[in-house]
Amino acid sequence: MTKTALIVGAAGGMGTEIARRLQQDGYRITATVFNDQEAAHLQSAVPAVSRIVHLDLSNADVVLQTLRELAFPTLDAVVVAAAVGPTGPVEISPLAALRRTLEINTVAAAAIYQATMPALRAAKGRLVLISSFAGKVGLPFLGHYVASKHALEGLADVMRREAKMDGVEVVLIEPGGVKTPMVTGQLEGVARDRAALSPEHAQRFGAFYDGFLAVAGKSWETMLEPAVVADTVAEALTAQPPQIRYPVGEDSKFLCEVARKPDAEVEAIVASFMGG
Repeated sequence: MTKTALIVGAAGGMGTEIARRLQQDGYRITATVFNDQEAAHLQSAVPAVSRIVHLDLSNADVVLQTLRELAFPTLDAVVVAAAVGPTGPVEISPLAALRRTLEINTVAAAAIYQATMPALRAAKGRLVLISSFAGKVGLPFLGHYVASKHALEGLADVMRREAKMDGVEVVLIEPGGVKTPMVTGQLEGVARDRAALSPEHAQRFGAFYDGFLAVAGKSWETMLEPAVVADTVAEALTAQPPQIRYPVGEDSKFLCEVARKPDAEVEAIVASFMGG
């Protein structure tokens, strides 16, 4: 019998590679995208995708309704690859951006879980959530993203423990830096925001912007290719049993290990990591 998969956020750098890998592994894929442009990209990149659905993750109630209406009888795999990653000091970052980040990165994940659990239960399938090392360590300048990924990690732990009684596994993938359009968009946005700072904010926060640009720019060449994350997703869908968490990349493995250290050590290591 052909395996079935739902990939949420299949037009991003990681999402497209995950769709390509699962298609190669024999899955019949339903994929979600944000708009027509993303749909065209996905159709070109992975022509064998069976169905493409438009889905705006910024409204989790609509996500829940839309996915329930798809009426999947069974699902062997659900992979949530979509996310947003706003940047900036928490003190001057809009609260509306925090709410939107939590809605897309965390609340929508709960909606996807609610909508797909009956089909996952029927197949004893697996839900794979793309988290981040930011779900373990609070790096400066990434406050909204860190909050959403910390919340996702805790939510996933509860979902895993609740779903396990029905034979459904919930797995977290925790990549480090990955060469995706989200990262290039972050770099462009940070440079643009840095230039637009008021003199007061430039004096107070300019070092955060400059530090982020320096660290991210220096790290770009060593960041993972999205296909590495896709390979890890494929492993998480077939391993017996799967790991609960899969740190991916040396930077993620390092920071996830750092998170286990005493607070004073974590503070010093994060400061050093950020060039402080």
